[in-house]
Amino acid sequence: MARFLTDADVDGCAGLDDVLPAIEDMLASYGRGKAVNLTRRRVAAPGGYLAVMGGALFYDGGSGDAGSNDGGSGDEGSGDGESGDGVFGVKTFTHTRNGYSFQVSLYDAATGRLLLYTQANRLGQLRTGAATAAAIKHLANPAASKLGIIGAGNQAGDQLRAACAVRDVAEIYAYSRNDDNRRAFAARMTAELGRPVIPAQTNREAVAGCDVVIGIAAAETPVILGAWLSDGATVIGAGPTSPRHQEVDSDALVRADRRFVDSLEQAPLECGDIAAAVDQGLVQWSQFHELRHAVAGVVPGRVSAGEVVYCKLMGTGLADVAAARVVWERAEERDIGIVMDW
Repeated sequence: MARFLTDADVDGCAGLDDVLPAIEDMLASYGRGKAVNLTRRRVAAPGGYLAVMGGALFYDGGSGDAGSNDGGSGDEGSGDGESGDGVFGVKTFTHTRNGYSFQVSLYDAATGRLLLYTQANRLGQLRTGAATAAAIKHLANPAASKLGIIGAGNQAGDQLRAACAVRDVAEIYAYSRNDDNRRAFAARMTAELGRPVIPAQTNREAVAGCDVVIGIAAAETPVILGAWLSDGATVIGAGPTSPRHQEVDSDALVRADRRFVDSLEQAPLECGDIAAAVDQGLVQWSQFHELRHAVAGVVPGRVSAGEVVYCKLMGTGLADVAAARVVWERAEERDIGIVMDW
């Protein structure tokens, strides 16, 4: 039997407190070679494009020993029984003049049985916030308390909720180009989080002096400059992914003592700011690590309190699989959605 969920169903059965540990566990498993990521691929048409991504995730006790490279293949093995020690999943989404449409399919790795088919807009917000939380937890200074965020759109709220779940954030500065949007966002999040969210007048005000800086804006020119960063700052780029978008300038990338991405295979295709700096010879791809290896303890997230650490999160299919699995589990427990013999 397969379960079918809408975005409203997802919102009703799981939250960041469910998805955050699932994403962190996934990154640790992936860093130990217990998962495979299917790198995002796009098919373009005159009116828009279709994107496909996914992955396979296995758990201790399963018989699988998956390869560790993005897009890798091989003998993934299988889990035990119908509940599955492992899952396969595929995310598809389209972007046209009508906007975005997101879906995720989740399968039991042992039987191939469809477990879940779900709308994935809310799922994507949760997994994006949870990935930022994992990056902050493993890369930022433990005493980080002042946070700046660039962007006040649909993803921004979960970014702040996630950050506050892993650090004792005392003060937040939020910037959006639209004055009304940033003021409304700051007021709403102040009330929800119970700590001051201050509408910054400029993007520089939302960066300078902050311990953690999050970029979640659709920027085609850099909104976070290296000259504004304080020693010890952690910068998380979580905004759009395309060759034309840039969140940080080259100075920020050069200034960073440690640099991370969530997929080295995706990054040259989707990180316009990093690719530009590489093309100029200012940084090299070999200087970037994958976040999964910091979470798994293979490489240190930071070595000293004064280091500037940068991490670009594009979103992986494997993260969608991990988030979908925990949503399916909660929906099963609470009997949410529609169940069909599929």
